[in-house]
Amino acid sequence: MKFLKLTFAIATLAILGTACKKDAAQPDNKLALQNTQAVIPVGGTQAGVVTNSSTSPTSWTAVGYDLLNNSPSSTTNQVNFDNNFDGNITVVGTYQLGYYDSATITDVANITLTDVASVTLGGISTLGINNSVPAVTGWYDYDRTFRTITPVAKRYALVGNNTSVSSSTQLYAVQLDGVTTSGTYNTTVNFHIKRLK
Repeated sequence: MKFLKLTFAIATLAILGTACKKDAAQPDNKLALQNTQAVIPVGGTQAGVVTNSSTSPTSWTAVGYDLLNNSPSSTTNQVNFDNNFDGNITVVGTYQLGYYDSATITDVANITLTDVASVTLGGISTLGINNSVPAVTGWYDYDRTFRTITPVAKRYALVGNNTSVSSSTQLYAVQLDGVTTSGTYNTTVNFHIKRLK
């Protein structure tokens, strides 16, 4: 009888030990998944942000941004946010830039490939301040008196890896939501990215 009780006790401990090992492995797997980079899926839209600080109005540091992974990067970036409060978007490497003006679409999430099919990429390398004199197409207006930046409504930056929408295998639409300052020259640039291809 003692032998049966001893065997039962050992079997129970073995089962509990196995169950504890399985439970302990699950949090590690969840942690590994949380640390992986989330790629924006085709058709998906995500919010992005860039922050920067400067000691003078002319020395903001360019911040590289990976639109696919929606994260700052200086190695896999398609664009830089640079110059004026880091509010300019500038393509890097072989990426091409264009812009799309919509009469009706107010949210980048609603843009489709059909909407932007006729946009030419590569005619410009930067979208920054919108000026009438000299005539420069930008994606924000700058009030020099109050030092405020206002995004141009319904204007979207298009970033592709070729000179046309149809020939690009990677295509992103970016909407500037706002550029704010804190302190003298600290800036926060908020935007949304939609992956079209």
